[in-house]
Amino acid sequence: MKLHKPMLTMLISAFLVCNTFLFYGTMNAQDKGIFIDKRDGQIYKWVKAANLTWMIENLRFATPAGSWVYNSDTANAKTYGRLYDWNAAMKACPKGWHVPTDMEWNALITHLGGDDMAGEKLQQMDTVKVKQDTRSAMVTQGFSSLVSGVRHNDGSFDGMGVWGGCWSATFSSPDDANNYLFVKVSKSIGKSSSTKISGYSLRCVKK
Repeated sequence: MKLHKPMLTMLISAFLVCNTFLFYGTMNAQDKGIFIDKRDGQIYKWVKAANLTWMIENLRFATPAGSWVYNSDTANAKTYGRLYDWNAAMKACPKGWHVPTDMEWNALITHLGGDDMAGEKLQQMDTVKVKQDTRSAMVTQGFSSLVSGVRHNDGSFDGMGVWGGCWSATFSSPDDANNYLFVKVSKSIGKSSSTKISGYSLRCVKK
């Protein structure tokens, strides 16, 4: 079907697309799919990007120790997944998947246009709720599971719906490991290092 220029412009505006990776629904079938974790029956969507396969949902697998649901409210797990300390995260991914390293995170960030753009694109990609104004054909973001909050090493929770982070497999010292940070509606993605006993979200990846 041939798209007229006004319609094409409207679609681009509506979906804020810089490339087809931004939204799961616009990707070719071979570049996306669904994975079922045989351990607990949880279902996850994935996409291919930067020569890797990435889950586009936070992991929800309950490890024997070292993982929590924000504020111990099980309703939060479905949307935001669980928060893991680093040692638990390193063992939590399903067989064949792993915690992404800094090198793998950086490849994804580069693929999405760099530090100043990747945060927004990743949040758009996994947006849970989207509201569309049909009069202007603009789409506004609801919320992203990436702003899942954190569990501090004193056991307190903070930030859900505002900011969050995902672990990297790369550690900066025996006690600290790297993580990648997201803020609601922010275009950028940050990088930090936190004590390994903090709780962050987990996105699994495979080659």
